Amino acid sequence: MKIWSKLLAGTLLMGFFAGCSSDHAGGGYDRPVDKGEVAYMSLSVSLPSKKGVRSSTGVDTGVEVGKDVENNVNTLMLVLATTADEYIAHSIVGGLAKPSASNTVAAKAAIERTDIQKMYDQDGHSKGDIRVYVFCNPTQHLVELMASMKSTSDASWVDSVCRVLQGDKWNEGAESNVSIWADNSFLMSNASVAERSIPDTFDEWVETYSSESHPFSLSGDNDGNVDNLTKRGPIDVERSVARFDFRDGSVDKYAGDNTYDIGTTGGENDGSLKVKLVRMGLVNMSKEFYYLRRVSNDGLPAGAGYAVCGAETMTNYVVDTDAEFKNSNSSLSDVTADLKSHFNFPLFNDMGIIDGNTRNHWDNYWIDDVLGLTEDSDQWTPTDKYKDGYHIWRYVTENTIPGDAGNQKSGITTGVVFKGKLLAGDNLPEAHKNLDDAIKGAYVPTDIEGGSYTLTVPTAEGDKNYPILYLFQNRLYVGWNDEVVRAAATAGAGSPLHTAAMSSNDKGNPNELYQALVAAAGTDEETNALTAFRAAAKAAGFTLYQASNDSEMDADKNAGAGYYFYYYAWNRHNDNGYPGSMGTMEFGVVRNNVYKLAVTGISRLGHPRITDNDPDPVDPDNPDEDGDVYLSLSIQVRPWTVRVNDFEF
Repeated sequence: MKIWSKLLAGTLLMGFFAGCSSDHAGGGYDRPVDKGEVAYMSLSVSLPSKKGVRSSTGVDTGVEVGKDVENNVNTLMLVLATTADEYIAHSIVGGLAKPSASNTVAAKAAIERTDIQKMYDQDGHSKGDIRVYVFCNPTQHLVELMASMKSTSDASWVDSVCRVLQGDKWNEGAESNVSIWADNSFLMSNASVAERSIPDTFDEWVETYSSESHPFSLSGDNDGNVDNLTKRGPIDVERSVARFDFRDGSVDKYAGDNTYDIGTTGGENDGSLKVKLVRMGLVNMSKEFYYLRRVSNDGLPAGAGYAVCGAETMTNYVVDTDAEFKNSNSSLSDVTADLKSHFNFPLFNDMGIIDGNTRNHWDNYWIDDVLGLTEDSDQWTPTDKYKDGYHIWRYVTENTIPGDAGNQKSGITTGVVFKGKLLAGDNLPEAHKNLDDAIKGAYVPTDIEGGSYTLTVPTAEGDKNYPILYLFQNRLYVGWNDEVVRAAATAGAGSPLHTAAMSSNDKGNPNELYQALVAAAGTDEETNALTAFRAAAKAAGFTLYQASNDSEMDADKNAGAGYYFYYYAWNRHNDNGYPGSMGTMEFGVVRNNVYKLAVTGISRLGHPRITDNDPDPVDPDNPDEDGDVYLSLSIQVRPWTVRVNDFEF
């Protein structure tokens, strides 16, 4: 997006606020100027396609062609500052037209001479170059902020922050502020610092640039008098948000419908078990970001290489508004109650736990609904054949993590949670009949000593009984007495399974507590007995899956009764190419990037929906890349620059 200096007819004129030079902090040339006298600057907005330079995951995958609603500019704010970013003046131009057939819209701004005087010394000579900042479709907060700067000359405005509070579907009354990605009103700002020359003397503004027909250009050659074209030219701007797109990755290897083969209960891949992804939710979306992007060598505002609108590279960091908080807390588990102050849709509750109520406050969607959203039909060059099928899911605020790569943790990283349901494959009735019956809600335990304990799940067809499933060392067992005890006896004393099932740990002896649970079924002691057994089984290393009916969030559109679990995926920005070892800015969200998301494979069951059943639950301090592979996530990061808005004054 660039700013070109042209005067076009039929444009909108808007003046700066009036005032005399002696009223402005910083002083300047005192040549008498009548209140309201203006000089002119022109600008045209052009929307050609242009490739930008941004970091990417893997190799460069091409350029995203943005939608018209993502590129149009209705209003722009021009801010003039010293090379130290001290405020000089600003102007707002509104009512801009939609792009014409030539992809051009035009406007004209007027600036009061009393403001221009601040750029000149007492003798009327230029103090040097100025900086030019552009905000497209500025927020009301930014408009009010710049209006308050009128009587100042400090640089505090450069650090101004945009706050986005987005409520979720189950938290009515939460403040919503998503105008920054509203159709035809995307917030945009400088992608780099734009320093420009001005006339040598203030008198030139009066004598040459006081007419609408002859404005001063901040990007042109000004009739050869002040050349802002040869070495400087256009001013680049970028969108202030990122975009997440999603496609059904199961079509890559499987039959589609978001369904994946995960192998047998014994670990061999013969298609006996499947997982169908039914829901997805956004978590940990940042509440704040700087209006103007900034970088530093370590991601901290006081770090070396700190620069407003500085270039992002593969070795530096984009600085976030809460960089100090993210860098100073070695244990996020100690400050989980503070995370909701930093993030919309926090992954964890105040106790650092994920439960049903916590999930209700994520930004949740049925995957079928996401795949019914607008398909991204823009032209770009992927590195593989999977280009089609992406749908524009939603827009997301910038969220970066500073300093050591070890700071990239689950509690502060923007991610996507997928909810999966266990399904039977064609071979399951023969390979594992008990499990096939359990998935169908038709489990009947075989003739076993000690009996069996099942849980009742209400369904539209009536109550169904489901046994607890136990995962141990990547093998799935149905029922404790039916399969775990029998397999432990076969494995023999001293085997890992026998030791885990039959030996006491700090929560008790799992086998003894299970037999007590069977005896307590239907009595007042059942709940306590179940809690005690689950704690001991988890402590022994068993992962427990309890069936439920998927009506937690949307009773009118549920996926039915069965076994559900969760997969956690963290948004990757830069891939260092070393699985299990995080690199600079590997995880996070950076503005003006489109992140292409697809689940391309699932190799195991996910985390239980009940955290107390999980011997290895996700916690706030989990590293984003820790070696535990639950699913493979394909993310393609590319410049969102196909139709770049070019502005010129």
